[in-house]
Amino acid sequence: MKPVLQFCAVTLGVTALITGAGALLGAALWPLIGAWAGSRVPLGDLALTGARTLGFYCFIWAPGTGIVVATIHAHRRRRPRDP
Repeated sequence: MKPVLQFCAVTLGVTALITGAGALLGAALWPLIGAWAGSRVPLGDLALTGARTLGFYCFIWAPGTGIVVATIHAHRRRRPRDP
């Protein structure tokens, strides 16, 4: 049971980390791009839209990355170390 919980914890941790980073990146990039393009939308609205959009797309793709990282982590823990 413990390896399954570790696998799930690593997957959820990586998913949360990637989703949070994507939301922060979206909140920073959307206003920057909007200001550069001469948008008349307030920067706060652009930041919120960017955080939602990029955070959502990262949330869609991040679990796959989390599963890969958790699999590599579990494989490394099972493999005996060379002397």
